[in-house]
Amino acid sequence: MPIDDRTDARDAPAAGGDVLAEQADDAIERIGLDEADRRAFLERLDVDEQIQHVLRGRLMDYETNDPDRERREESRTRKMASHGRDLLTVVTNRRLLVVVQRNSPADHEYRSIADDDITTVSLETANGNQRLVIQGGTRYYIDVGRSSADAASAASTQLRQRLETQPAAEQSTDATSAAEQSADDPLERLERLATLFEQGYLTEREFEAKKRELLDRI
Repeated sequence: MPIDDRTDARDAPAAGGDVLAEQADDAIERIGLDEADRRAFLERLDVDEQIQHVLRGRLMDYETNDPDRERREESRTRKMASHGRDLLTVVTNRRLLVVVQRNSPADHEYRSIADDDITTVSLETANGNQRLVIQGGTRYYIDVGRSSADAASAASTQLRQRLETQPAAEQSTDATSAAEQSADDPLERLERLATLFEQGYLTEREFEAKKRELLDRI
């Protein structure tokens, strides 16, 4: 399993300006970050992004979500916090942000996992430690063993609840889009027009005029 210690700038979200809100300050205070670490972390948050949970661990493994186990294991990469530092798993109102802390804030690594990239969330116990398992295009195994079981469970539950509401919203949008397309279909409108004419709601002149208009669109 390769250990990749490089900081990938593509994974770090753009800085969101001054996000030193009281709520964010409280969350940072609870995990004991010093001023330099605090600044480095907050620069990765968007202006209106809210911190909901912060979990602590030591390391994270990730791999491609390949059905073949051997290929998955060959692709697995490990990210590990420096000695005496934590790997932070931050649940915000829009994503999961994993912070791999190094000895210097400039060397910290940030990996952003958007809600849209997550299909399942589970909390497992491996080698006596709790870990958060996130599946989507990539599988993540994130150690959260330095946080309490209650804190890890609350974060996992909130992520799952967000996933449960997301498909319903997408289906609603898809249904609305399909209805709009159906309503604008010239052939369907022609059929409805013929029905209205047969039921006496349109005169023959009105029917012919509307029919020509719709036929021109086909």
